[in-house]
Amino acid sequence: MKKNRTGAPYDPRIANSLMTEVGNNADLHTLPKKTRMLMQRIRKKNRWTSSALEHNLNTNLANLKLIASQLSLPETVEKESARIYRECAEKGLTRARANDSIIAAVVYLASKLQGVPKTLHEVANAAKMDKFDIARTYKMIIRRLQIKVMQSNPADFVGRFASELGLDAQTQTKAVKLIEIMERKGLDSGKSPTSLSATALYIATLMNKVKITQKAIAETSGITETTLRQRTKEMLSKLGIDKKELKKK
Repeated sequence: MKKNRTGAPYDPRIANSLMTEVGNNADLHTLPKKTRMLMQRIRKKNRWTSSALEHNLNTNLANLKLIASQLSLPETVEKESARIYRECAEKGLTRARANDSIIAAVVYLASKLQGVPKTLHEVANAAKMDKFDIARTYKMIIRRLQIKVMQSNPADFVGRFASELGLDAQTQTKAVKLIEIMERKGLDSGKSPTSLSATALYIATLMNKVKITQKAIAETSGITETTLRQRTKEMLSKLGIDKKELKKK
């Protein structure tokens, strides 16, 4: 016999219907007095706990939805963000911590897990928060929830950065090829994917004689000009590319 599914599908973004009642009045009246009084205290505490959790989720899942919308994230990422936030709240990670930081961190984490990576810079701008606060909270969450996260591929950011900077397809292709060479040579070890992506794009513009400032690339990728200069100098040296010769061509 085929069983029909009843009720709406579970959606972690919806905070209602969280309260689970412990026992019922009819059952309580059949218990000895001491046991009945104990159960009544348990029921009262359960109501307080469920109510506090529901209030937390109602408020903060709405804020999460706003950030996801600003980042144009798909529904799958929004749902994963809500699921992780719910787990954080249920395990007490939201106590004595800024909820805004946790919301931003779970959005950043969910985008990675769902293969739609956003930079810390992008998430910080959407949440109007310091990216270093988000990074610290992100590390705490993956440690406490024991979540394994694969590092984002620098090539994943090339298209988005290039589009925002108005760079042509040839420059994008050159940047991706440079990233592949860096990875083959092991030059990506310990480096931020966004900084490598920005560095590859900048070197590609030098190779293709595309005029663009370091400042523009740094601002778009969310890294500092100093970091971009240092990474560029390092990569040019390790790739055996003479910057002076590039400028002469």
